[in-house]
Amino acid sequence: MADTAPVFPKLLPLPAIERPVHLPVDRPAEVKSVDDLPSRLFLGDLVAESFRLQKKGWVAEWRDADGHLARYRFAGHLSSLEMAYDGDELVTLITAERFAELGQSIQNIHPGAWLGKLGERLEPAYNLRVFPHREDDAVGGDFPDGHLISLVMPVAADRLMDLFDLHKRLQTDATIRTGIDAYLRLAYSIVNYLEGRNPAMLAHPVGLVMHHVNALGTPAADMPSRELDSEGDAAWTLRRSHYLYVAHLHLRDAARLIERLAEAGFIGRKRLPAEGYPDGPEFAAAVLPFGYEYAAKNAWWFDPEGRRRMFYPSFADADERNALASHSGEIFVKSLIRDAQKTASQFKAETVREFMEGMAGGAPVTQPLH
Repeated sequence: MADTAPVFPKLLPLPAIERPVHLPVDRPAEVKSVDDLPSRLFLGDLVAESFRLQKKGWVAEWRDADGHLARYRFAGHLSSLEMAYDGDELVTLITAERFAELGQSIQNIHPGAWLGKLGERLEPAYNLRVFPHREDDAVGGDFPDGHLISLVMPVAADRLMDLFDLHKRLQTDATIRTGIDAYLRLAYSIVNYLEGRNPAMLAHPVGLVMHHVNALGTPAADMPSRELDSEGDAAWTLRRSHYLYVAHLHLRDAARLIERLAEAGFIGRKRLPAEGYPDGPEFAAAVLPFGYEYAAKNAWWFDPEGRRRMFYPSFADADERNALASHSGEIFVKSLIRDAQKTASQFKAETVREFMEGMAGGAPVTQPLH
């Protein structure tokens, strides 16, 4: 292989999806009519006809197209919030004196059951894993849109501009009701292909490298090797570099964003057997409780058939995210993306050529792939 590893941009911001909220008054106590209510609240959009003045305050509902509900009953210090996500309901007392303070209230409501509902809905349909939200983990959320979650997924280098353009389209997609921010980072992960459970091509170092480079366009970290676990089971281990999409979004819009990504060919739809990007298990997306992308270390999971184990030493780095401001400007970012796609195209062609030359010479190519 070439002596010098290809150089890829490490960080690529994507266009943000912004959804400003209409907030006519600052305090729930100031609401006198439906026109004073926020246009969104946690799990839905304002249902104007639901507003009713009551003896000690008012009640109103906010609903989502998928059936999720938030019902706010304002009665001074006896106020309550009722919410239902995919049929799972809860009620909590509210002490916030300002609408903006409701963001703190949502952080006291654990979304574990709701994230579980999301997993039950999405995992059978898409190539993704939904990580559970444990009871003792912190909760991320804000006003007006409620619980935050994170989404990560490998992205083929030759499709980076397609993802950038998809985010531009999402900016005017009326079905996406809440804000989303996302970026791409050059990441590192490991895939263990269990011997005897995968196609023959994926039980050979050359086949594994070609499989990876053809799919994601970025280098393997080194030549794949055969390893044994403590019980003597064998697996071929691929250490790989690749672009990873990191998105922060609200639970309310998770299913819709994932469907948009699937429609555009970035998340595979569940079908068996499935190989190649984005359908193979090693290209699966992961839905995470908000903040896991920075806090979780050495995260791993098996595909449902037990053929492969995906391992991420980390999903993202908070310092990298803080550095995104220095990568601003659409023209600049698009030039970086074009550079990355050109580098990937050249690297693919060089990898194929050098392996073909090695095979023609009668000896397998065994040099590290950087």
